[in-house]
Amino acid sequence: MALDNDRAYLRREGSNSRPYGRSRKYRRGREVLMAARAFPRLFSAYRRGRLDLQSRLVMLPHGTAMVRDGLPTDDDLAYYEIRSRGLGLVITGATVATPDAAFRARILAEGFNPDARAIMRRRCDIVHANGARIVGQLCHLGRETIGMESEFAPRGPSAIRGPRDAYPPHEMDESEIRGFVDSFAASAVNLRDGGYDGVELHAAHGYLFAQFLSAASNRRRDGWGGDLENRTRLVTETVARVRETCGDGFIIGVRLSADEEVPGGLGIRDTVGISQLLTRQGETDYLSITIGMRGAYVKDATHPAAPAARVAGIIRAECGLPVIVGQKIQTPELAERLLEDGVADMIGMARAFIADPEFSDKARDGRASRIRPCIGLNQECRAFSPHLHCSINPETGREMRTPFDGLAPAGRPRRLAVVGGGPAGMEAARIAAVRGHAVTLFEATEALGGQFLLAASLPHRAGLLRIVDHLIGELRESGAEVRFNSRIAELAALEADFDEVVLATGAVPAGLSGDVGSPAVLSWADVLRDGAPIPSGAGRAVFADEGTGFWFSYGVAEMLVEAGWRVTFATTSAALGAHLPNESVAPMLGRLGAGGTSFRVLTAVEAAAGGGAVAINLASGEEEQLPADLIVAQTGRIATPPPGGGRLPVHMIGDCVAPRRITHALFEAQRLARTI
Repeated sequence: MALDNDRAYLRREGSNSRPYGRSRKYRRGREVLMAARAFPRLFSAYRRGRLDLQSRLVMLPHGTAMVRDGLPTDDDLAYYEIRSRGLGLVITGATVATPDAAFRARILAEGFNPDARAIMRRRCDIVHANGARIVGQLCHLGRETIGMESEFAPRGPSAIRGPRDAYPPHEMDESEIRGFVDSFAASAVNLRDGGYDGVELHAAHGYLFAQFLSAASNRRRDGWGGDLENRTRLVTETVARVRETCGDGFIIGVRLSADEEVPGGLGIRDTVGISQLLTRQGETDYLSITIGMRGAYVKDATHPAAPAARVAGIIRAECGLPVIVGQKIQTPELAERLLEDGVADMIGMARAFIADPEFSDKARDGRASRIRPCIGLNQECRAFSPHLHCSINPETGREMRTPFDGLAPAGRPRRLAVVGGGPAGMEAARIAAVRGHAVTLFEATEALGGQFLLAASLPHRAGLLRIVDHLIGELRESGAEVRFNSRIAELAALEADFDEVVLATGAVPAGLSGDVGSPAVLSWADVLRDGAPIPSGAGRAVFADEGTGFWFSYGVAEMLVEAGWRVTFATTSAALGAHLPNESVAPMLGRLGAGGTSFRVLTAVEAAAGGGAVAINLASGEEEQLPADLIVAQTGRIATPPPGGGRLPVHMIGDCVAPRRITHALFEAQRLARTI
């Protein structure tokens, strides 16, 4: 039986009768040759004006928050060291240019701080040693606070409150604007003296420069407002001042939101005009093109790939400046195609490097198929708890932390049984096998992936399967044995062949209580397993969320909407999407709202009765009858009971410890497998 399952495993993964096809030496040479052919543009040099880059691959700016008192730490430097190999340009992010832009916690790098020069130079030396150029993005958030406390009042071109913050900004006067320009130039000098090759002005995503650019936030009637040229004046004057103070050889870039995706905000016509003004000025070396505003520009798994590509191509054609395009470009294949199509001169990525620090190395030397894919969860890379992490790569943000700072051979190789083929089990088996343990993974079904297969079956979430495919491929490369349809009921059955056991048996949906047997009541798992039923009666459905408010609730509600039900989403939580990544909430609510969904917060569904759902307002205690032809309840998940018996040492990881997210499953798998 085991042999048959192993063969099925190999067939499923496209191998031949030998575990790895031809010899590794043959495959390696062939893959390197294929990479040279596959990505000739991406890894070609780019030389134009002040830009002299070894490749067209760019790390886009993103904050690591590995910063203490405004200064990058050694952890931050370790983060950049491994990721800058093979890149043409690294743009470091979250560098504030003025003291009033810093937060009380001081977790953003401070470009104005002279004490930063020494650590900035170390960062630059690391990047330069890898052959890349380095540019520092300078920013001021203006009226935006991004949820952190400042000891200064927000500022802006006009006293118009942004939709994401509670307070209107202070309207800047002429002297304050002039001081702002001087401060940005002074910070640029600081970065230059710290070894940077240039700076990028952050004029995108609704921050201060963008607030001046947009007529929706700039209502001034002086020389800094009104027509597009005046609204662009803060950008052009800052560019001119940076050029004056930093010299002719210094790179200056500008990042723009080609479409802010909000009513009255900047659109493509505005941004084309802005780019033409910068071209005419003659001091800007490149434009970095993106779309969206704060809280909506980091596109999640539900968005299509490369959403900014079309507008970047328009701007490139209209202005003639070198263009970087980024935003949800996750593979070297897509990057190559965008260059081939003439959309941009350089391709920018951020989350792809967060997910796999060896992205460039793997793409360049023939291992593109082994890149750990970003799947757009946005759960850890946007949480900053306390700094940058990654849902699918526990090493990110822990580059200098034991046991994630290296993968040493096992001191005493053992025979390990890993029970459960979800993400935790696959990752633990892979790493343990790479370290030299003899590993056998037992999966009770005929497929690997566990509960994550359910998560990927939700609407617009099929892309999540990419991490499952990746883990399967890496497991195959590791040499671990996999046995399908092998349920372990008693651990005693493993004693003869193994020294230790890793339990990664996951979790299962909890059953319904109360109205079991009523045809009008289903659990969320019923809908996932069998699909949404055809609408009956008046087609009214109530989804009862128990307060977790995660994808297993909102995704199943979306399944009902897509099936034609008119849904009332009732949650005991005080907020909608409270446990979803911030960038995912608005698109998700938009899709549900477009389908006619109504929402009730602080509402508990108590029972099915009287042709509907009995709901309780948790704030007032008032009881209400919600009309419903169908009730779907979020029952949650419970840890799978572990197999009993046996005397082998047992380790438990992932959802069988407590049902949580893939973040915790992969973290616990790596932490154990690196030390066992």
